Amino acid sequence: MSRTVYCPAVATLASVVTSITDCPTEFGQIQKIGFWRRGQAFASVASATSATVWTARLASTGDAKLLVSPMLTANIPASEAREAGSGNEVLNGIPIAIGSNPVKVEGKIWENAQTVITALKAIGGEYLDVIFINEAGQILYNLVGATAAGFPITSLWISDLSTGTFTDGTSNNFSFYLRPNWSNAAAITVAMASALDSVNS
Repeated sequence: MSRTVYCPAVATLASVVTSITDCPTEFGQIQKIGFWRRGQAFASVASATSATVWTARLASTGDAKLLVSPMLTANIPASEAREAGSGNEVLNGIPIAIGSNPVKVEGKIWENAQTVITALKAIGGEYLDVIFINEAGQILYNLVGATAAGFPITSLWISDLSTGTFTDGTSNNFSFYLRPNWSNAAAITVAMASALDSVNS
């Protein structure tokens, strides 16, 4: 995605820091991921941590079905700049920042039944959105209007089994891509006690 350029410029730069006591953002370790078909969402932020709503979504047989991963570890790295030009092509040899690259999320699913892995591989061709669950049972979601939606992903890939070595356990690797600026509307819920224990019926 390219950077935003306004021409002519806006009359006044938008305020950025308006309080010295803004809440910090800290999500910690991702331990589970929820997948659903593109465009699904919880109707409100409150419903995103409702056990009743989760039970219904986990048991749904339609597009609203929420699939939960097994326990895993994952890392979302910072995005990297997309740049143009080098050397004598650009002024002073400084590349021009034209936007951001997609973000590759990578992780491991440890010691899991390969029937579960095979079922996850089967959704690789779907248009999917994801939500992330941390070790405290908090959910990282995409705030779209008043709804708690997921983040669109592409190129979901899950490896075959790695049996490991004397120092590395048995696991499956996985990866997918988030769009540039994926976190612009990212927000975190309060803890939901049953989030990490959730399973599909």
